[in-house]
Amino acid sequence: MTQFDLSLLSDDTAEVDMWNWMEVRTEPLSAADYLSFAALDLVDGKTSRHLVNALSNAKKALHLRLEDLCLGFGAVDLKNLRTFPALIKYIRECGLVAPRVLDRLNAQRNAVEHDYILPVEPDVETFVDVAHLFVAATDRWVSRRPCQIGCSGIEVSINALEFDLTQIAFDWPQGVAALIFKESKSVARALSERIEYKSPSAEFFQCVRFAVRHSD
Repeated sequence: MTQFDLSLLSDDTAEVDMWNWMEVRTEPLSAADYLSFAALDLVDGKTSRHLVNALSNAKKALHLRLEDLCLGFGAVDLKNLRTFPALIKYIRECGLVAPRVLDRLNAQRNAVEHDYILPVEPDVETFVDVAHLFVAATDRWVSRRPCQIGCSGIEVSINALEFDLTQIAFDWPQGVAALIFKESKSVARALSERIEYKSPSAEFFQCVRFAVRHSD
């Protein structure tokens, strides 16, 4: 079996039944460490130096968390995800929340680092707060990332035999989403079929969004 209509995946056909842990880097520094630095920068003072450092540390926290999310949701490596916009695009394709203010933060940081524009205190405070909220919101995936979805109610015909879609399983390190089908009416030794979609295909992202949606 090589093709399947993914539009058949509907909200009443699936339920996440297995989760696992997502690895996030803590060495040499974690996203939380960079957030702590950003907060301390603002506590220490409101000079241009403090504001620039706070903005830079908030961006580092976001960049590190975005990389970990991409790797944790099947990116395999970061070869084509070196830039902040590419990281943001990947997690949005996965259906993970990435508010547009993250794009503004990146634009502000670029203006500071490349155009030598000084940030203003209210913007920096807002961006540090947003970074805190984003990291906190995505902590849920660290301890509860979906890895297997049980499915029911979807039947397909293969070579004159009826099969049920029973499972969508994710091999996150390999960037694979696999659809598992079992022969519908067989009592013993039911036949099975399997379709695999690899990251970063549109079909892979569709399966990931389905899993994320059912993890709420």
